[in-house]
Amino acid sequence: MERKINTGALIYKEKMKVNFYDLDYKKRVKISALLKMSAEIAGSDYIFRGLDHEFLWGNGYVFLLSRISLHIERFPQGSFLDASTWECGKKGAMFLRGYELCENGEICADGISGWVVANPNTRKIIRPSAFPWLMPQFCDKGVKALPIDKIQAENLEPVGEHVVKISDLDANGHVYNANYADIAANFLPEDFYEGDISDFRINFINEATIGEKIEILRELSPNRAVVAGNIGGRPCFETEFLLRK
Repeated sequence: MERKINTGALIYKEKMKVNFYDLDYKKRVKISALLKMSAEIAGSDYIFRGLDHEFLWGNGYVFLLSRISLHIERFPQGSFLDASTWECGKKGAMFLRGYELCENGEICADGISGWVVANPNTRKIIRPSAFPWLMPQFCDKGVKALPIDKIQAENLEPVGEHVVKISDLDANGHVYNANYADIAANFLPEDFYEGDISDFRINFINEATIGEKIEILRELSPNRAVVAGNIGGRPCFETEFLLRK
């Protein structure tokens, strides 16, 4: 269980490639791709510190994404982005982490996320105070992304369902976090999806596994869409899309 932690710099940086399959039919980077980049650089930061997935799993720990909020200043146009991430404190059971994606020195998107540590077998949440390794890289660099709060909706209406398939799952055995963004996007009206999306938030409430039916609910207004999912009446996820006014 002993592991020397690389304290390094407060902000971890990495160049990331935008692939053709990361683009949608409007030639914009998919929100799910932005989520994948955020998760990838967060994982790279932990690997750099000495806390890779295999080491943590072997010692009874796994990081699970609980909430993330993205602000999109503009969708990237090129093939490479300068990505950065940093730890920015704790909130309840969550480790908070910030992100920034830049192209040619200009910020394309930034974000804030909350990660929880759980036992990989029992899925029991482990509070930050009980996590045995310190991550001494606290940074108070601000972002434009909205807070990772509960997403409010008063008039959610059922619009369909998504049955969890094998391809939805990740190595933890549940639906991969970025895939929920694609599921939610599939239930947006085409004219709303093609609008100038400025912000996206998603909260992961309960995991979904193979064969489960996720009932999709939606609340729609001219500049805002909330898409949520329930399994057997139990909340699974909630998302919010905002259009630039």
